[in-house]
Amino acid sequence: MSDETHEVTCPCCQTKLTLDAGDGTILLEERPKRRGKEWNEVVEAGEVKQAAAERRFQENMDRERNADEILEKKFREALKRADKSDTPPPRIFDLD
Repeated sequence: MSDETHEVTCPCCQTKLTLDAGDGTILLEERPKRRGKEWNEVVEAGEVKQAAAERRFQENMDRERNADEILEKKFREALKRADKSDTPPPRIFDLD
């Protein structure tokens, strides 16, 4: 066996591999240290998500608050149309 080695760097993950020249086995693997997010970045991302969630919640609450009024208007319009119509609604027994 020879003591000759080759160093190879992976193009996608930048891992440095030290290979034995004789049989190609990996002798050493050095992975680059990943930089984690800073605490301030994590807190800021959480605040942004919380603000978006609160905004969506408020929009849904406003929509639900107005839903009763909208349904009431639709009901009144349906009553007006029903009063104007002279034809009675179809009966279930007549559909056969």
